[in-house]
Amino acid sequence: MTPFDFVKLVHNKKINWSKLTEEEQKGWNTFIVNRALSFTSDYLDIVNKIQPHTGGQLTPDQIFKYYQLMLPSNFRFQKWIKGQKQNKFNPQLVEVVSAYLECSKQQAEDYLNILDKNELKKLLKMIGIQDDEIKKLMKK
Repeated sequence: MTPFDFVKLVHNKKINWSKLTEEEQKGWNTFIVNRALSFTSDYLDIVNKIQPHTGGQLTPDQIFKYYQLMLPSNFRFQKWIKGQKQNKFNPQLVEVVSAYLECSKQQAEDYLNILDKNELKKLLKMIGIQDDEIKKLMKK
């Protein structure tokens, strides 16, 4: 079973923890279930109330029962939120901006996120970089 199957199961009032196989019970991951449920804003209070007690104080079957009691029986799928894509900018561009602004590469990426293309081109021209080199730097 996937964690998303468990999210569906806690909405199903007919399934008891004891009816799950031992292998299915071992597949329970409280962190992932909490995270998946927290994507629904209506469930935030429910997740927040049990969250402090999931570090070993409560067993998975107790958490499962709690969610079955507290959640409505109608399941609503929420899209999983993914992290941002890494290496959004050309590493050489980040290096140039970092050196010019005398800041870290992370700060340079933050600046690059703020600047639009025209502003970035003006900045690179001001640094003294030629147009053909600017085109190369702006490619990902």
